[in-house]
Amino acid sequence: MTRNQQRKYLSLKDLLLDNKLAAPLVVLLAVRLMTVLALPVEGLMGYGDYPHFYDLARLAVDEGGGLPYIGHWVEFPPLFPYLSLIMYQLAGSVEHVYAYLLAILMLFFDLGNLLLFNRLANRILHGAWPERVTWAYVGFLVIPAFGWWTFEPLVIFFMLLALDLILTDRPILAGLIAGLGFLTKLIPVVTLVVAWRYKSNNHALKTTIVMIAIALLGWAPFILNNQDMAIASIGSQVAKGSWETVWALLDGNPGTGSFGPIEEHLDAAQAIRPRGQPALIPHWIPTLGFAAVGFWFFLKAGRDGDQQAVRLLAFTWCLVLLWSRGWSPQWLAYLIPLILLSLPFSLAGGFCISLALVSLLEWPILLSRGRFDLLWLPVVIRTMLLVLLAVTFGRIVLSRQEEESRRGVS
Repeated sequence: MTRNQQRKYLSLKDLLLDNKLAAPLVVLLAVRLMTVLALPVEGLMGYGDYPHFYDLARLAVDEGGGLPYIGHWVEFPPLFPYLSLIMYQLAGSVEHVYAYLLAILMLFFDLGNLLLFNRLANRILHGAWPERVTWAYVGFLVIPAFGWWTFEPLVIFFMLLALDLILTDRPILAGLIAGLGFLTKLIPVVTLVVAWRYKSNNHALKTTIVMIAIALLGWAPFILNNQDMAIASIGSQVAKGSWETVWALLDGNPGTGSFGPIEEHLDAAQAIRPRGQPALIPHWIPTLGFAAVGFWFFLKAGRDGDQQAVRLLAFTWCLVLLWSRGWSPQWLAYLIPLILLSLPFSLAGGFCISLALVSLLEWPILLSRGRFDLLWLPVVIRTMLLVLLAVTFGRIVLSRQEEESRRGVS
């Protein structure tokens, strides 16, 4: 790809004027807005995490809890809690206004995700395939569970943008975005796998250094201001044990990853209090195993094209999900765009639909009705699907021939 061609590919104006992209963007915007108008606020907040986000913001502003990481601990990295505080202030502390503002904000990030997805599709796919997978992604995004109930659209935006910047050889900007992603939910850091395998060591090092610098600049003020609350926030996810995974089934932990009452966030000791049963298998054992598998595939992965890079990222993300002691159904949103960009359309569709149905079976169908006794069913099915997906990606990642499963991709 020449420099001029790359500039054309990167032109936001060209993308927005592309009728093939304009239609999916308009459809997503229209469906989401009509859903907001049709749903009562209970429908928007009933199954998602918006009430918890609102309670944390209220704790900070109206209940004397102080700022996140300073006056109380938060289980998320700092970027979103402060963004949530802005939404809370704009809403005038009114819960339903807060919910609508947050939903609209996440809609705009999902529009950005659709745009970035289409850019990536046009970069690595040919013919009618970019348009086809873009419409498939729209079909996924209109499901409220994967676009509204949490702040995942913000995290996915950083992940896709970091991937796009890595593939288009802009290491400094890629590091900046990956760093912001690190300050949102850590997940965009996984894109560094692509930088280190498919770009020069110099580019990968620049991206990594910038990402670390942004992360340190983001965390340092909180650690310097109130070390106890900052460390409690960082350690909260690690300390709470296993949930909704095969590891949780082995450990005998039938619950979800939710923390206790909102008042616990005022006590740093509550953040790192062990919850549930201890691990039956010490977690360092699967950590070493998955790390060894991931590193071996990293060294052996074919390096012939951008689609292989996306496939390696998807394979790595599958390993992370299988390794993780916890699982939340909305995490599927990170994997769906990578599946659609990496696999033949029918196979990708089969995986996406199956995983989406299992996630919806888990939440809201079973857990919202208190059927924790049946939680093992979606956990086992989802794990089997992830294993099968990892094997599928692994086989293609090791392929040196880009023609295999390419769907006409050059």
